[in-house]
Amino acid sequence: MAVKLARFAAGLVLLAALFYFRLIDLDELRKALSQPLLLGCAALACVATIPLAGLRWHLLLQSQGLKLHLLHTVRIVAMGAFFATFLPGSAGGDIVRGVYIYQASHGRRTSALLSILVDRMIGLTAFVVFGAAATLSRPWPAYGVVQYGFLGLTALFLCALALLFLFGHRIAGLVNRVFAGRSQPLAGIIDEAGTALREYSRQWRSVAICLVLSLAIVFMVAVAVVVIAAALQFGGLSMVEYGIAGIYAMIANSLPFTPGGLGIGEGAFASACVALEPTTSGIPYATIFLVLRCVIVISTLPGLIAYLVYPHRARLLAPANPNH
Repeated sequence: MAVKLARFAAGLVLLAALFYFRLIDLDELRKALSQPLLLGCAALACVATIPLAGLRWHLLLQSQGLKLHLLHTVRIVAMGAFFATFLPGSAGGDIVRGVYIYQASHGRRTSALLSILVDRMIGLTAFVVFGAAATLSRPWPAYGVVQYGFLGLTALFLCALALLFLFGHRIAGLVNRVFAGRSQPLAGIIDEAGTALREYSRQWRSVAICLVLSLAIVFMVAVAVVVIAAALQFGGLSMVEYGIAGIYAMIANSLPFTPGGLGIGEGAFASACVALEPTTSGIPYATIFLVLRCVIVISTLPGLIAYLVYPHRARLLAPANPNH
C-alpha cells in the first residue's frame, strides 16, 4: 500500500511540476472542451484500439492451443484497459488479464501467462518501430546523443526479441539444466515456457498478424493525438510531428513508476515537442497529452461496465483448454 501511495504521489508531483513550469495550461483545457466533435473523434480512435488489442491477444492464445471465445477475450482486455489507467504503468492492467486467464487455463497456466508478456512485448515493438521510423525521418545533421542512443536501444531490443522468438526454447532448455534437480517446480515452469516459445516460432504468421494489429493500434493513438492537437490549435509543430511526439510519450507512459504513467507521459510528450520544434515557443505542450489521458480514461469506461454488469462473468473462468 505504501508503494502504491508513493507512486500516486509521484504522479501528482510530476503533474504539479508541469503546471508550475507552465507546460500544462488550464485555459487550454477549457478550449479543448469547446471542440466536442474533435474530442469525440479522438475518443473513437482510442476505443477502436481495444477490440484490436483483444484480437491480438486472442491470436496469441490460439497459437498456444488455448481456446477462448473472441468476445470474452475482448471483454477481458477491456477490463484490463480500464484498470491500467489506475494501476502503476500501462502494464498494471495485465494483472487483471492474468487473474482471469490463470483460472481459465488449467494445465497450461505458464503458457497462458506468458501470452500476456508476449502480447505486451509485441505492442511495445510497434511503438518502438514507429519511434525509430520517426527518428530516421529527421535530418541527420540534427541528430545528437538522444537520437543515436534511441536507435541503438531500438536495434538491441529488436535483436533480443528476434532471438527470443527464434531460439527462446533452446535458451529455456539451457536454463532448465541449471535448475534440474534443484527446483522441480521451477524447472517445470521453464520447460513449459520453452515449449510455448517454440510454438510461437512455429506460428510465426499469427505473430506477424499480431504485429500488424499493434501497428494499427499505434496509428490510432497517433491519430487521437493529432486530433487533440488540432482541437487546441497550438501551432508550433506539424500534425505529423505531434503524432511522432505522441508515440515517444506513449513509450515513456508505459513505464511502471506512477499510476497509468501519470505525469511521465505528459513530461515526455512536452520534451519531445520541444525537441522537434524549430524555435523555442513556450507552448504548453503537455496539455495535449493530459487531454489524451482524459480521453483514454473515458474510452476505457466500457471495460468498467463489462466488469460490473457482465451477467455471465463466471463463464470466463471456465477452462480454456479442457482437454489438457
